[in-house]
Amino acid sequence: MYEKIYSAWEKEQKEETLQRLEDSFYVEAKKFLAALIADKNESEPLLNKLVKKEYNNISFMLNDLMNIRLDKILRSIRIGKELNKEKLSHEEKILYERFKNDLLQLFGEKSIPPEVKEIEDKNESFLLIRFLRPLPAIVGSDMKIYGPFQVEDMATLPKENAKALILKKAAKLVHF
Repeated sequence: MYEKIYSAWEKEQKEETLQRLEDSFYVEAKKFLAALIADKNESEPLLNKLVKKEYNNISFMLNDLMNIRLDKILRSIRIGKELNKEKLSHEEKILYERFKNDLLQLFGEKSIPPEVKEIEDKNESFLLIRFLRPLPAIVGSDMKIYGPFQVEDMATLPKENAKALILKKAAKLVHF
C-alpha cells in the first residue's frame, strides 16, 4: 500500500489534471495506517522509531495528496469545468457534488453561463459541436484523439471536452 500511496502522491504533484484514484483508496490507506500502529512492539525501540517515521511519511503524503486534489476539484468547480467522476474516490465524489451544489445555491444559477447550464442538463455523454476557430488535435476525456479542426467543422466530442471548448468560445453547441 505504501507504493500505491507514494505513486498517487507523486503523479498528482506532477500532473495538472486529476489523476484516477480507486473508489476505496482513502479507506484502504486508513486501514494501512491503523495496521502500522497496531504492529508497534514496545520491546523494540528502534523498530518503533522506524514505524513512527513511516507513519509520519505516509500521513504527510496522504494529507498533501488530499490538499492537491481538493484544490483541483475546487478549481474545476470555480471555472465551471465538469470533472470525470471516475477519477474521484468515493469520498471525493460526495465532496464534489456538495461543493458544486452549495456554490450554485450561494451564487445562484446566474453565476453559470447559460450554455454551460444547457450542457449540464443534457444526459448525453457526447455532444455535437461546431468549431468557431481552427484547433489542433486534442485528446478527449475518453483518451481518444479528435481533430485537428477547421472553422465550421462539426464533431461529436465527450461532454467534458465539448463544454471546455464552448466555455473558451472555440465552439458552439449544435441544436437539432
